[in-house]
Amino acid sequence: MGKGIVFAGLAFELVALCFGGYIVGGYLDAYFGWRGEGATYTVLILLIGWFVHLIVLLRRFQKDMDDEPDPKP
Repeated sequence: MGKGIVFAGLAFELVALCFGGYIVGGYLDAYFGWRGEGATYTVLILLIGWFVHLIVLLRRFQKDMDDEPDPKP
């Protein structure tokens, strides 16, 4: 059950990262006088980081599943 909760939490994590990146990018846009580039690049950088995090989690869970002994029928 713990593995499922981790992956369900990834959806909320993604939404929070996009929203937070948009807010931080908006502050960067206002500070530097940009016209939306700060928000766009901030969200893109956070999405790339989230995707790398997802790959790391998937590899870890795959390794854990490979290490578990097969149940006897």
